Amino acid sequence: MNKRILVTAALPYANGPLHLGHIRSTYLPADIYARFQRLIGNDVLYICATDEHGTPIVAGAEKEGKTPQEFVDYYHERDEREFGQLGFSFDIFHRSSSEENKKMTQHFFEKLKENGHIYEQEVAALYCEKCRRFLPDRFVIGTCPNCSSEGQYSDYCDSCSKSLKTGEILHPKCITCKTTPVTKISKHYFFRLGSFSAKLEKWLTTNPYLQKEVANYLLNWIREGLADWDISRDLSWGVPVPGEKEKVFYVWFDAPIEYISGTVAHTKKWEEYWKGESEITHFIGKDIIYHHFLFWPAMLEGTQDGFRAPDKIAVRGYLNLEGKKFSKSRGWFVSLDDYLSAFPADYLRYYQTSTTPHSVTDADFVWKEFAAKINNELVASLGNLIHRTLVLLQKLNNSTVPSPEGLEADDNTLLAKITSTKEEMEKSMLSFQFKDAQEKLMALSDDFNKYLSSKQPWKEKDKKKINNCLYVCTRGISAFAVLLQPFLPFTSEKLAGMVGLGEKKLLWKDADAELLLPGVKIEKFEPLFKKIEDEKIREMENKLGK
Repeated sequence: MNKRILVTAALPYANGPLHLGHIRSTYLPADIYARFQRLIGNDVLYICATDEHGTPIVAGAEKEGKTPQEFVDYYHERDEREFGQLGFSFDIFHRSSSEENKKMTQHFFEKLKENGHIYEQEVAALYCEKCRRFLPDRFVIGTCPNCSSEGQYSDYCDSCSKSLKTGEILHPKCITCKTTPVTKISKHYFFRLGSFSAKLEKWLTTNPYLQKEVANYLLNWIREGLADWDISRDLSWGVPVPGEKEKVFYVWFDAPIEYISGTVAHTKKWEEYWKGESEITHFIGKDIIYHHFLFWPAMLEGTQDGFRAPDKIAVRGYLNLEGKKFSKSRGWFVSLDDYLSAFPADYLRYYQTSTTPHSVTDADFVWKEFAAKINNELVASLGNLIHRTLVLLQKLNNSTVPSPEGLEADDNTLLAKITSTKEEMEKSMLSFQFKDAQEKLMALSDDFNKYLSSKQPWKEKDKKKINNCLYVCTRGISAFAVLLQPFLPFTSEKLAGMVGLGEKKLLWKDADAELLLPGVKIEKFEPLFKKIEDEKIREMENKLGK
């Protein structure tokens, strides 16, 4: 096959710790897809980076008495470390504040301007005379005009979830010095998004890989009329607008360009992925649909520089926590650091995949359900099957894979089930149905458990039947070592190492092959999973809201 596949995950914003909600919609499904594409033999690049510009970064840095650079350095390092602990297989984890992104963003601007898609316009903006600077949205707090809640940012009310336009906030104050700002005129740059309406509508209606629910939602926006887009801000932190002082690009202008910049930083052949024969796939959460389905394709088209619009964009919904939205300020929050200090990464990967269909439907992380999934499925089915098989192999055949002789119908039926499961899973994986693929994998585990229990080799007197049963079960073990790789990479690696396949490059096509040859000895093994105790779950539940 050897197709060229570019996979990107939406950039995590470098202004706070990552939590469980970030993982479900974006980074985990993107990693599953990238790992699978590598397993079937394709040329894959998985690109991600921290998003390091914007007013929340500047505000957060000032609050902590740091420079913006110091502030984002900390979160970039932390995000990279925690993503590594979760097994995310980025080819590069880059940064939007990089020199590559600065150059690429300015290149986009110059090309869009040259092609008539950028214009200048004066706008009224709030200015703090005491701090001597213009105040972007997150530097202004006031009273929400919708619900009268005080202390809200001027672009969004956290109390009533209403987005606010510039100038709508009541009783505005500078977040730094608390004085009332004045209104001044500032020159801004605008992108003619509306002029791409026809092309965007055609792309949304003809691309068979886009989710219909998402495409229909965006078509309504296009038909209502797309507003031009202010792409500059009066700030010193960000990618500088060429020829301007104290003016940078709006964070959502340079952030998606970092997908390209990260590719540039990784390989000199970057144009083969962005302008050549390739499949470009973005994974995002539903909160940034507008940016990826409208702004970004228009920007790529507008450069007239050979860039291609994404082929596929996989969108998933939010994750709530025990029935409520994640809220750090209210203590209703489980950071990745909290989770990783308590449980294995693969447990989270398994549980979140099991609750995440290929849709924008929201899900709920519930600690008791998490424990039940792990204990009743991973521990009781898959872990039990593999451990029982290896114990029986040790007791009944000196830890040695036996040679089969005269396999019976049910033996061959189960071996054929490995092949059919592999093929069915592949179809699901290619259509982003990772939940469905994982369920097929666990159904295969259940089938092997039923087979082993029905055969009862520990009671069998016929050595040939014992050997056939153990041989079939070892074929299952090697199959799981392959098929688990996209979902549970640490478990797959551990299993492969236990049975002597750790040095072998396992590919998807090998899942139903005889990887554990007769005569191979498997002497050292241990349970793959440990049961989660109720006490540990109560401990995690008791931390919420504190």
